[in-house]
Amino acid sequence: MLISLIIPTYNREELLVQCLQCAFRQDFRDYEIIVVDQTRQHKPVTRQFLDDHQNCFRLIKSEKPSLTAARNLGLQHARGEVIVFIDDDTEFEPDFLRAHYRAHQSGLEVVQGRIIERHVPPQSSPSWLTWYLKFKGGDDCPTDGPVNVITGANFSVSRAVFDKIGLFDEGFAGVAVHEDADFGLRAFRAGCRMAYVAAAALVHHASNQGGVDSGIEEKFFNLSYHQCSLLFARKHFPKPIVLYFRTRLILRGLRSVKKLIRQADQRVIAQLNQ
Repeated sequence: MLISLIIPTYNREELLVQCLQCAFRQDFRDYEIIVVDQTRQHKPVTRQFLDDHQNCFRLIKSEKPSLTAARNLGLQHARGEVIVFIDDDTEFEPDFLRAHYRAHQSGLEVVQGRIIERHVPPQSSPSWLTWYLKFKGGDDCPTDGPVNVITGANFSVSRAVFDKIGLFDEGFAGVAVHEDADFGLRAFRAGCRMAYVAAAALVHHASNQGGVDSGIEEKFFNLSYHQCSLLFARKHFPKPIVLYFRTRLILRGLRSVKKLIRQADQRVIAQLNQ
């Protein structure tokens, strides 16, 4: 069984190199590495590393930063029967891909791997989405269990699942939140066999340097977050919940506009007082 490891990356340097070094050291031999690179220009050290190891992975360039689009693009080039998706700011042991492989060999179609966040205590149970967009449990617990959502930093999917439910929804743009939960719920409702597997573990640094969010100006960050939340609600929840998120989005937009106007007024006043 061939496994395709897809790593979308955007403006990562040392962390990307670190992630790829982990990927090169896997003890599971039948796999390929696909890096979907949305970075305009890497630092010379990173560029040299990528050039020196170009025979170890496939590099696919993508112009516009988008996590969902990058995953879909990587999938188009993947040859594996199982597709493993990870973030570019992660570290993992040599048995990481083997753990995903064993989980799929047991009959699972969607596997949520363990995500160990720095300075965050482990949870007691895997993630489970409730009707009001909250999670029970977490992505870092020592025991396996059922899930109906996934978290994007570490999960794997049998290729047949994409034939059932389609690709990642590229409508989740900007901060690209809830795109993973959307995919997981679609798979769950299509009857796919899903589970959280603790053995398929990695460490997630959750760095604020680089990443697919870094191209968004801070003043629009929250607006983009609520847009993604609204899209998720429209796809999966009753109309009253959709109305709630639509109202939050409008109010957030109005507050952002008022803040911009206030800042512009302050600049004009400062210039007049000079």
